Amino acid sequence: MEKEIILENLDENIVNEATFYNQQNIPSQISKALYLYGSTTDYQVLGFVDASDDGSQGMIFTDQGVYFCFKEPHSFLYEDIEELVLVKKEEGFDFYAKIKTKANTFVFKNKYLNLKGFIECLSEILEMPVHYEMSAYEKVEYFVPIVLNDLKEDVYEDLELNEQHFQQIKDIEHELEMAKELKDLDYQDECRSLCRYCLDFFESLGLDSDEIDALNEAQSFFDQQDSQENQQLEGAKRWVDEMMSNYQNDDTGMYDQMKSTMESLGIDEERLKNMSNEEVDQYVKEMCKKFGISQSLFDKLKDRFGK
Repeated sequence: MEKEIILENLDENIVNEATFYNQQNIPSQISKALYLYGSTTDYQVLGFVDASDDGSQGMIFTDQGVYFCFKEPHSFLYEDIEELVLVKKEEGFDFYAKIKTKANTFVFKNKYLNLKGFIECLSEILEMPVHYEMSAYEKVEYFVPIVLNDLKEDVYEDLELNEQHFQQIKDIEHELEMAKELKDLDYQDECRSLCRYCLDFFESLGLDSDEIDALNEAQSFFDQQDSQENQQLEGAKRWVDEMMSNYQNDDTGMYDQMKSTMESLGIDEERLKNMSNEEVDQYVKEMCKKFGISQSLFDKLKDRFGK
């Protein structure tokens, strides 16, 4: 790995509760670090993270690889890295890191490193994209604000925004805040809608970034869901057509089966008969939420079969 590329990207942004030293400022405790977990052949230190004030815990960067000890000594070479991963924690958008090499997977959860900064640093050094392990819906909530903020901060060169663009940014930010207040399927449907709208907006501006690539990954997932829902819809349409044809020919087997299934699911046929269209709509929505049927599939069913 070229020394200049490493030095250009390696700085204090990779640390949290530790001290970073660049090549021109390596402290004396590097001797202990090299002895405890460094290499006897790869010893040109380009950067050093001291997590213990005496060198016993930390991380050494050379032009060949990274040597570290937070609990036990380990190392990996840049050329062996196959994937850089940031894994979303259960709450919020904090991350822990995974580095997958040809032989091992190293997981970093310590407080000493700024794990997002650390992975992004390696990403720049290696020219390797970061893979984010989070749901497609979380990608929308996480990456859209980053792109919007970059637009407002004029990160994209040679791009001039007009009043309409700024209004669109404001509208998207409002929708994001609204989405955070939603739950379950309503939250998911709002994220799906936002993702498509935002990607169209960003494409109209000619934007290209790793964050937009992540949003495209989310959209691919949503497109796959749409395809599956369309297949379910076609299957349901064929089943209903067959049931109605059999019923008209005095074969009530499929109809009786449907009534039995409705009863087992707690759907009251008599209650439905006495409802208005609006009440039926709301009741079916509640059933869809109960059994995990998305709003988009519900809308498609309404369009196909009527209310």
